[in-house]
This record gives sequence, structure tokens and C-alpha cells, in this order.
Amino acid sequence: MNDVLDRMTGWNPDLTLATTWIRGRVAATREQKDAGFSTVEMVIGIAILIAILVAVAVILSGAFTTKATSVGNCITGANSTNNGGCS
Repeated sequence: MNDVLDRMTGWNPDLTLATTWIRGRVAATREQKDAGFSTVEMVIGIAILIAILVAVAVILSGAFTTKATSVGNCITGANSTNNGGCS
């Protein structure tokens, strides 16, 4: 593979520079022992994020349900003498 790249880029200094830079980056990446998150770490992080989002959704759903019930009761009793229990 390297011989093919050398023949293709040998006539163009820009391509030679680009392939040399890419080879250097690939070699540096291969030398690193820990180059990022493992699959297990990624799955755990995503699971935690989903749990947080579900908790927020449940809290907001409860708040919206309570307020909607309050507004519904207020509308239902709008013609009563005590203002339908609305504050």
C-alpha cells in the first residue's frame, strides 16, 4: 500500500506532504494506549443521560398534570360565587 501511495504522490509535493502528515497521525494514534472512551464507558454514560432525561420528564409531567387540573377546576367553577376556587 505504501509503495502505491509513494508512486501516486511522488510527482506532487502537496500530495506527498498530505500523505506524510496522515501517516504520522495514524502512527501517533496507533501508539496511544488509551485514545478515548471504550464502548462500555459510552453505554454507561448514555444510560445515565437517559435516566436523567426520564426523571426530568416525570417531574415535569406531574407538574403539568397538577396545574392542568387546577386550571380545569377553575374554569369549571367560573360562574360560582367564590370565583370557582381560583386564586
